[in-house]
Amino acid sequence: MHEILEIDSNNFESVKDIIFESKLIDEKLLNLENAVLFIKYKLDRNKAKVFVKKEDDIPVAFIVLYYKVNPLSKIKYNWHISYLYVKPDFRRKYIGKEIIMKCIDYAKKTKVDHISLNTDTENYAAHQLYESFGFVRKNFISNYYYYEMKLSYE
Repeated sequence: MHEILEIDSNNFESVKDIIFESKLIDEKLLNLENAVLFIKYKLDRNKAKVFVKKEDDIPVAFIVLYYKVNPLSKIKYNWHISYLYVKPDFRRKYIGKEIIMKCIDYAKKTKVDHISLNTDTENYAAHQLYESFGFVRKNFISNYYYYEMKLSYE
């Protein structure tokens, strides 16, 4: 099993192709090149983390975490899972679970209160995956469910 790697600004180029391939960013809503540059911009400023799973040195899955400030407190923040993508040929092989576990571990290391995410209301596989980790559906926001998972430190 290959490990999940953190991507930084210096090796961001290695994941650009899979980000484009993922089509997670709808070109009708946002220019794809600008969206990828935005991810890099956030990464450069330590406001995002990108983790990637590679097989034979080729990215097969990635996840993007964004730093999210709590509007009620200047010192509290959390991580928000913005994008998760696994190439079709690698789905149903527990790669999604591996990469989410890496995010949870990272979030715990940074001592945040919770991790959040949004997912399409009709993405039933994603609902099951996130709920299996303890994410709780909190809100409905325009065709998306908002989930949170509180982190505990014992």
